[in-house]
Amino acid sequence: MRIASLSPAATEILFALGCGSQIVCADQFSDFPEETRAIPHLKGHQEIDAEALDAFRPEIVLTGTVIQEKLASNLRSQHLPVIHQDPRTLLQVFDAIRQLGAIFAAEERAAALVLSMQQGLNAVKKKASLLESKPRVYVEEWLNLPMVSGNWVPELIRIAGGQSFPIQPGTLSREVTFEEVQRFDPDLIVISWCGAGVLAEKKLLVEREGWQTLRAIREGRVRVIDDSLLNRPGPRLLEGAQRLYGWMFEMLHGVMAFS
Repeated sequence: MRIASLSPAATEILFALGCGSQIVCADQFSDFPEETRAIPHLKGHQEIDAEALDAFRPEIVLTGTVIQEKLASNLRSQHLPVIHQDPRTLLQVFDAIRQLGAIFAAEERAAALVLSMQQGLNAVKKKASLLESKPRVYVEEWLNLPMVSGNWVPELIRIAGGQSFPIQPGTLSREVTFEEVQRFDPDLIVISWCGAGVLAEKKLLVEREGWQTLRAIREGRVRVIDDSLLNRPGPRLLEGAQRLYGWMFEMLHGVMAFS
C-alpha cells in the first residue's frame, strides 16, 4: 500500500511495525527513525498542498492530533483517503497503534509494540514508587504564550514519580499564566517546546520577568528534552517517561538514573 504519512507519530509507528517501506512521502517533521531521511518530505504540517500530495499517488493518507484536523478535512474534501488519529491519553495511544496494525496487516507486531511499551512504563512506575517524595513537575509545550503540556504528559509525569501541574490527563495543552506556575512552584521544569528539539534555549524561559522566583529556577532544575519524546503519541513516549524519572531521581539522589 502506498502511504502518505503526514503525522510524525504515525511515521514512527509504521517503522516500528515494519511498514516503513510503504511510505511514499511524509511531512517535514517526520524525522525518526534515521530511515525517514530517504523519504520525500512535503513542506508544511498544518497546510500541505493536495496536488503535491496527489503526485505521490497515495492509497491512504495519515494525519494526526488536533493540529491537523483542518488539514484532514481539507484533504478529504478533495477526495483523498484520509485516516486521522487524535489520541489524548496513553490508552488512546495504544489503541491508535493497534488501529494502524489492523489497517496494515501488522496486528501481531502492533500488539507486541503496545505490550513492550506497557511493560516499560510499568518498570518505570515500579522504580518511581521507591522515590522518597513526589517532585512537582511543570512541562512546557510552547514558548509564546507559555503552554503547559496536556494530553498524555500528565500521565507520564505520574508514572515517572512526579506530581503534574494541575491539568487533567486527556486535556489539550493550554496557555498558563505566571501566577498559576508560581502557585504550583515546581521542583522541576522541563522544556518540551514543539519543534525545538534539544536546541531550545533555557534562557528564554529562565529570563522571563518574575520567573527567577520559582524554586526550580532558583535551584537550577530546568531541563530541555527532545520534544518528540513527549509530544508525539508513539513508541518513544517510554523514553520520555524514563527521562522524566531520571531527572527526578537525580534531583533527589544526586545521580542520574537514565541518560
